[in-house]
Amino acid sequence: MEKKKMLKVVSSAMALTMLLAGCSSASNNSKGSKAAVEFKTAVDNGGNALSGQQLKIGITSADPLTGMFNPVFFLQTTDNDVMKYTMTGAFPTDDANRLKQDDKDAPVMLHVDREKKEVTLTIHKDLKWSNGEDVKADDIVATYELMGNPKYTENVRYSDEYEVIEGMKDYHDGKAKNISGVVKKDDKTVVLKYTEIKPALLWGNGFIGEFLNKAQVEAASKDFTKFAEADLNKKPLSYGPYYLDKVVNGESVLAKANPYFYKKDEVKIPEIQFKTVSPAQASAVLKNGDVDLMDSLTTGIWDGTKDAKNGTILGESDYYVSYVGFKLGKFNKEKGEVEVDPNAKAADKRVRQAFGYAVDWDQINEKVYKGLRFTPTGSGFYPPIVKMFYSQEGEKYTKNVEKAKKLLDEAGLKDTDGDGLREDKNGKKLTFNFAIRNTGQDFDQTLADTFVKSWKDVGLDVKLTDGKLMSPKDWSQRTQADDPGIDIFQGAWGLGSDPNPGGLVSKTSPLNLQRYTTEELEKSLTAMGSSDMFDDAKLKEAYQKFDKQFREEAAWLPFSWQQSMTWVNKRVKTFDLAKLKTGEQRIYKLELTADAPAKN
Repeated sequence: MEKKKMLKVVSSAMALTMLLAGCSSASNNSKGSKAAVEFKTAVDNGGNALSGQQLKIGITSADPLTGMFNPVFFLQTTDNDVMKYTMTGAFPTDDANRLKQDDKDAPVMLHVDREKKEVTLTIHKDLKWSNGEDVKADDIVATYELMGNPKYTENVRYSDEYEVIEGMKDYHDGKAKNISGVVKKDDKTVVLKYTEIKPALLWGNGFIGEFLNKAQVEAASKDFTKFAEADLNKKPLSYGPYYLDKVVNGESVLAKANPYFYKKDEVKIPEIQFKTVSPAQASAVLKNGDVDLMDSLTTGIWDGTKDAKNGTILGESDYYVSYVGFKLGKFNKEKGEVEVDPNAKAADKRVRQAFGYAVDWDQINEKVYKGLRFTPTGSGFYPPIVKMFYSQEGEKYTKNVEKAKKLLDEAGLKDTDGDGLREDKNGKKLTFNFAIRNTGQDFDQTLADTFVKSWKDVGLDVKLTDGKLMSPKDWSQRTQADDPGIDIFQGAWGLGSDPNPGGLVSKTSPLNLQRYTTEELEKSLTAMGSSDMFDDAKLKEAYQKFDKQFREEAAWLPFSWQQSMTWVNKRVKTFDLAKLKTGEQRIYKLELTADAPAKN
């Protein structure tokens, strides 16, 4: 037993030594960023297409599907992994992820009248539910009324973003019987009236991007204590290319082609079989030819499948950023806003910047994450997939020990007692408590040790909060509660399609875990969301200004951008990630060239 313990300790120490070995005092170029491992974004496997084949899609998950198959109110992303392929999406998007306007071929055409502050939704004349009934304006109205229904108290989708719709707040507060700003013009047309029209509307703010069947909504709304069990969620009607035919114990779902789909002649895949695949078994499942497609691949799945001959792993940057943040204040719940503490341990931004220059971020991303992640530039909010605002010339943190030491000297943090660790500007002992999670990965402790060692090398005394890694639940509760035992924390956010970061960093956001803001940052956030930002040139200028400002303040240090990875079996004739996002390619249009997925 003692021998095993010793080996474990040595292994951890060796991992840290190997990670830090080769870390230079001035790392890679400070401008631009890309992953060490790069992927193709499209594959053409060739072959002759067969007809009538069932497409098999794997869903990466250690847990069963919860079975709430509702494209608006789903609670788990794994359930949405089924819905995103069966419901076609009422509104197509452009390459900036914005809703397309005036697209007559769309299931629902969107027209924005900025002067009238109105949005007109026109349902395609041939759009039908999977029971053969027409999709009508009443269905759209019912969906908006469900979103704002005051009796639906467990609705996690409702937010004040929807209160830019006239009458929505009164309806949600129980003061009105309907939403005055959601008006049925005729059976195929709905007019939405807004108090203001902002660019964020085209990224889905205050707007519902998918619709539900009125009759199913009414049935589900009779008893919200049994809402999850209603047909609206278990057997939803679909106006998309597929409807759900059979669900087996949360492990698999069979979707069949919707015979009433308005583009049914374009549907080449008659059935889709979805099945959950645990990350531990995923590599074997993919190599055995059990599935054709699977996204959300983890580092471990990639490692176990990267050399397989029966398929290709495609990848692109993801809507994701991890970071190291500083606790710089508290959130006043009564006022509903952040209060910055001028006496926080890292209140001087030179200290925060020094933390950034002390670490070789590139080295960590390459070694710990096997080159699948890469160091963000700027604020970290705009990875390459956010094409409109990503800057190829953006600056990133690179290791520069001398610069870090100089910044700390300038901030008045000096080693006054000769122990190699810096005291505060008053000569008192200064220790930063670091909250980092135990995510279940074998590199968690090595990652934490690497940060602590890097900061110690420039004289910063950093210790893990409570002397150990934290459980994700504990980390979440304590960072949100502004636990005084946390001065620094390592976190991550999945970024939404709306590129405005106000929900994570604004003065009024409880998710601003850094508890930091400035007048200039608030001005920039207001400008970015203003109604005169419909000009793309102005919008880009405003976003890039904020990007530089937020980086300069260093309330957080961008740590990693990651790549999303998708497995494509060889029997799928062609697959293109970019075209899939813009709608040029659809799952229902895929062609299969064999009776079953290829085996390795």
